[in-house]
Amino acid sequence: MYPTMKKKKSLLQKINGLIRQARVPSYLHHFGPKKFTSIQHTKCWLLKEKLRCSWDNFVEDHIQYYNVEKIPEVSTLKKFVKRLPFWLKSMLVACSSNIESADYGALDSTGLSRTNASQHYVKRIDRKNPIKKSLKLSLYTARNYILSFRLRSEWRGDTKDVAYLLKNSPSIPLVNCMDKGYDANYIHKFFRELEVYSIIPARKGCRRGNYRKEMRDFFDYAQYWERNCAEWNNSSLKRVFGDYVKSHMFRTQHSEVAARIILHNLKVVLLRLFHVSRLYSNL
Repeated sequence: MYPTMKKKKSLLQKINGLIRQARVPSYLHHFGPKKFTSIQHTKCWLLKEKLRCSWDNFVEDHIQYYNVEKIPEVSTLKKFVKRLPFWLKSMLVACSSNIESADYGALDSTGLSRTNASQHYVKRIDRKNPIKKSLKLSLYTARNYILSFRLRSEWRGDTKDVAYLLKNSPSIPLVNCMDKGYDANYIHKFFRELEVYSIIPARKGCRRGNYRKEMRDFFDYAQYWERNCAEWNNSSLKRVFGDYVKSHMFRTQHSEVAARIILHNLKVVLLRLFHVSRLYSNL
């Protein structure tokens, strides 16, 4: 057996365990005849994103490495990814994080390009990057895990996504760090109502808001440096999967980003198990 085969087998086992933990239903609806279950569709969706290939190449070339005998048609898989409900993707992301509690968390946002145009093409048409308006991706992270995310087709203020990210997170860390884009008194109040703390540097000229004034006068830089976990997860996600999406419609773009985040969390779990096994082997 090749060394890569063992790694792929471990990833497939982790995906099977994640699907069982999230309790993915066998069928998402009761209409029409069904030949394959939604569990099989979900497994193909995650494996395809891991291999970073098209659906045609996945079915023709790569599926044989995972010892899968029967697989749905390409058109069936595309329709499933397009119709994948948002609650199921949020549940899979929350279960893949595999974290119950944390001391520090961070919120941050980044952009994803809708196209991957070559520099030669951009220079030839005499146009500046980006060619199309980018997507906005907001992440709620703790340590090396992504707890929840929100993808927007249009850019909005960072404070608009805080309630959504915390609602879909499996756990809320005790201290939450954010940059100046989240500086608002009602954001501090929202975290205090959840009985946790928020650290946000106040903007220049801060004169209103009791929590903002408290941040301005007693700001703790030592705890604020824990915000680097958000920067690390943003960088890792883009370095592994790229800073652009291949899909054209927003629902398929959302499914593509959700699969990347799930695989990112699973990779962290596999690396942790690898380091633990090496530690015990040296004892």
